Amino acid sequence: MNKKLDALRQEMKKENIQAYIVPTSDDHDTEYVCSHFMSRSYLSGFTGSAGTLVVGLDQAALWTDGRYFIQAKDQLAGSGIDLMKMGVEGTPSISAYIVDHLSSGSVVGFDGRLFSEAMVEIYEEAFDKKDLILKTDLDLVDRIWKDRPVLPHTSTFHFEKQYAGKTMGEKIAAVRDILSADHLMITKVDQVAWLFNLRAHDIPSFPVAMAYAIVSQDKASIYIDDSRLDATSRELFAKNHVTIRPYDEIYIDVQTLTGTVSVDPYTINSTLYRFIEADIEEEENPIELMKACKNEVEIEQTKHAHLKDAIAMTQFMYWLKTNVGKIPMSEMSAAQKLHDLRASQADFIEDSFATIAAYKEHGAIVHYQSSPETDVPLQPEGLFMVDSGGHYYQGTTDITRTFVLGEITEYERKCFTWALQCHIRLEQATWLYGCTGEQLDMIARQPLWKHSLDFKHGTGHGVGHVLSVHEGPNVIRWQQAYTPFEAGMITSDEPGIYIEGQFGIRHENEVLAVNLDKNAYGQFMGFEPLTWVPFDVDGLDVDEMQPAEVAWLNAYHAKVYEKVSPYLNEQQRQWLAHACRPLIR
Repeated sequence: MNKKLDALRQEMKKENIQAYIVPTSDDHDTEYVCSHFMSRSYLSGFTGSAGTLVVGLDQAALWTDGRYFIQAKDQLAGSGIDLMKMGVEGTPSISAYIVDHLSSGSVVGFDGRLFSEAMVEIYEEAFDKKDLILKTDLDLVDRIWKDRPVLPHTSTFHFEKQYAGKTMGEKIAAVRDILSADHLMITKVDQVAWLFNLRAHDIPSFPVAMAYAIVSQDKASIYIDDSRLDATSRELFAKNHVTIRPYDEIYIDVQTLTGTVSVDPYTINSTLYRFIEADIEEEENPIELMKACKNEVEIEQTKHAHLKDAIAMTQFMYWLKTNVGKIPMSEMSAAQKLHDLRASQADFIEDSFATIAAYKEHGAIVHYQSSPETDVPLQPEGLFMVDSGGHYYQGTTDITRTFVLGEITEYERKCFTWALQCHIRLEQATWLYGCTGEQLDMIARQPLWKHSLDFKHGTGHGVGHVLSVHEGPNVIRWQQAYTPFEAGMITSDEPGIYIEGQFGIRHENEVLAVNLDKNAYGQFMGFEPLTWVPFDVDGLDVDEMQPAEVAWLNAYHAKVYEKVSPYLNEQQRQWLAHACRPLIR
């Protein structure tokens, strides 16, 4: 019996609500939320980063994507909540499920601050067909969550130009140069952080402050408690004529705007959107693309960050491969060891996300998180997948390596090889400007598709510059990846194979989109690797690989040794030379 759902249903009855929707979000459409906004996790017990819970008076269901099917199935067991597998044939949409379960005139409730305007409009259109009523001003979870964590209030710090490449003033001027409306609403926390070179620690592994901003043609405002601001940021706000307003005053100030307001309906929360009385121009926030196309300083700095990360990762790989079976180690202790090695690097800030350290069958849970209840010892056998990353002042890293700890099966070896072939195909890809992540994704998946295998996540995501490890608009997946790649975009390359109950394999580098030749056919583009860490060749079946793939891997490993070996001790260098040994096909 889920007592939390029972308590929520009591509140629903008080408000005459027949269905209540709880997403994984905050007032800023943030992917990874702070503890205050973990309402869906609080109610359901499902701790994955993506999912939407619908609670009816007699039933409940949770929607999540393929990264979390196994985890959600385990965590929802016995909760009275049905698992809805998004993207799987036969799974209804959230709106279709609600329409099917409610009678005409029923009321659907949610907190409109947690939904984008675009999402609410989709619900309205679907619910109108059955005369369902929407009530969007209720945070019912807050009524029953007695020990709910408070909103974060960490101190800010200024992100210097030597790392950002441009000053706050330069960025504000660049935004105004392309702003056609009188005002630009900025509600995404990473966009605010990028614009003002402002960082904080409000969200774990996401160094930003909870804040809003409005940029007008002749003025700008940031909405944040000024007691949190560091002296440098406060001084620069004054210098650049940026007014500091209390966080919640955004809902008052938007009502006073006149003229035209540029708003992204896919990111602004619906409650805030509907407070705007001025003429609205709906468009993607221009900061999203500006932020994604890294400038020369950001690119140079992130290369330094990736070298630091490569040193830490290589030291970890050496420690793991030479000590497994000789000293006690587990998923959690290995993750801690990796964190400590990163933290020993200069200018380390924090991990860029919670490390995924998944041994054997745990690897099949795409975003597995080891805990004291699930932690297992590592033995000199099987596969160990580690997906991790760090924030340094110079940049953000994200890397996955699958380590061979001892004997593996022939099928594991073939899967290990096929997944690496996918990775290599994408890193080697060249294309004409205008291609999106949909075309590139199909290039990457071919080695798996020809074996009737696939993976239920994107092949790549954008990576922020000391911001979110996941950012748009660049993404590589075979559905709904519409933005053409631009030079300066940083993206992950991370195909994988996951066999439930057996193992998981993923190979991930970060890559930089670069311009290649330009001729009568147009601008050709490709990827430049940023990550320099050995792939574990102990897992490969070289006979499965093409000569060109082997040549690419050998050349990559030669560069790994060249870049990383000067920072290792003699034993580590000897080990790295063997780990990067040329393969023969």
